[in-house]
Amino acid sequence: MNQEKPIVHRKGQSLIELLIAIGIFIIVVSGLSFFILDSYVSGRLAREITIANFLAEEGIEAAISIRDNSWDDFVATGTYGLVISGNNWIFQGTEEDVNALLNSGIRKIIVEDLSPSDPDRRKITSHVTWEFTSARIQEVRLVTYLTNWAKPLLPYLAQLHYRWRNDDGGE
Repeated sequence: MNQEKPIVHRKGQSLIELLIAIGIFIIVVSGLSFFILDSYVSGRLAREITIANFLAEEGIEAAISIRDNSWDDFVATGTYGLVISGNNWIFQGTEEDVNALLNSGIRKIIVEDLSPSDPDRRKITSHVTWEFTSARIQEVRLVTYLTNWAKPLLPYLAQLHYRWRNDDGGE
């Protein structure tokens, strides 16, 4: 009653099935390889950015330490490297080699005047660059502003009081 048709084997059918299976396998393995490699690169970049941020923050803290020791060390604007001398940070050279932590890593501390009329304030930039790959240079840059906090404020307070009294029509 119910007749089953015999299975007909065609030549080459197994070969086509094999090629389709291999193609699917290659697509799956390629996708997995991409995700594994991408996660490795992302993890390495995150690690190096963390190290660079630490170095940049340390550069800012070193500049604050130099300022706290002597404001006169901030008189000359320019680009500096950092070294520890006698348990104190000092500016030395134009850049600092941080190759031990980052590939081709360099840290620079840039001291700039904000205004010629205000010699008691400086803009400090801590700049860290390194080579992530030969074609990809990364950088981290942190900026802060420092003042000569040890200088007496009397001249500033006198100016502020004068401006306050004269801005509202005067007394």
